[in-house]
Amino acid sequence: MSDDLKFTVQRPPAYGELTDVLPGLFWVRLPVPTPPNHVNCWLLDNGTGWTLVDCGMNTDDIFEIWDGLWRGLLRSRPLQNLTFTHAHLDHFGLASYLVKESKCTVRLPLAEWLNGWKMWHEREEAPDEQFASFMRQNGASDDAATAILAAQRRSKYLGLRPPRQFIRIRDGDLIGMGQREWRVITAGGHSPEHASFHCDNDKILITGDQVLSHMTPSVMVPPAQPEANPMKEYLDSLTRLEALPADTLVLPSHGLPFRGLPTRLAQLRAHHLARLDDVASVVTGQTTAFAVAQEVFSRALYDNPRQAFGESLAHLNMLASIGRLTRDVSATGVISFTPV
Repeated sequence: MSDDLKFTVQRPPAYGELTDVLPGLFWVRLPVPTPPNHVNCWLLDNGTGWTLVDCGMNTDDIFEIWDGLWRGLLRSRPLQNLTFTHAHLDHFGLASYLVKESKCTVRLPLAEWLNGWKMWHEREEAPDEQFASFMRQNGASDDAATAILAAQRRSKYLGLRPPRQFIRIRDGDLIGMGQREWRVITAGGHSPEHASFHCDNDKILITGDQVLSHMTPSVMVPPAQPEANPMKEYLDSLTRLEALPADTLVLPSHGLPFRGLPTRLAQLRAHHLARLDDVASVVTGQTTAFAVAQEVFSRALYDNPRQAFGESLAHLNMLASIGRLTRDVSATGVISFTPV
């Protein structure tokens, strides 16, 4: 990592430890049973109670951590609000339990709430014919699609049913959390309407997964939107964040808090541009997302086919949008890409 990133700590706190970040703002790091093995949640002191940004999965370990905190250090004041960056399981999976126990309100963007319901229904079902059709549409043979589906197993970590009620937040909204005012910044790319939260007065940015300290967020085309261009949305979001102060304190959902936002944004942009070049280099003739996934994302093709296909298409659709490839759909509905 570049020396231009200044980490506020050199190593993370223990799981479940209530760690001071700034006055009225605390860090709770939770274990996750899948990569990247943890998620950071942010607890903000409202004076009369607490706001929690993201809450982790519904695993026994995370349940025990929150149960211990609410019976111990946090017991004197209630959880008043759950605010979410996005609805991925490691951020959102325990939401309904906390809502039921505390009667707190929930805030998140509309597209994230809807996406949470969509993903919950998909997790309740086995791999389906719609995804098999998506694979065939993107170049997989019938045999390959069948083999990939056969290799999938229903996840042990399904998450709870999402909360039925919520308060919608939109890009540009000003919301109160922990006796500070925060501006909502929504963006696509990693998820449909990912929310980050910027405190202009104190120059703090809660980034969720949009900007991470040690990792590059995944950017995938979802099977329901094969023509989507999430890579453009993600790169556009980096441009927006470049307008924030250079000494902003960045609080990511994975990794460590840091300063040096311009450096990290430049690193993330350079990574994705290099990956676009890598994908373009393997497209020497007419090809499909399945062929690219075999070449570039081969490790994920059977372990995580949604990622392999989704990331392949994200790069191909972006390359087509900037004129480096042409995108064609055959009479049988197969999508292919050809160098310009």
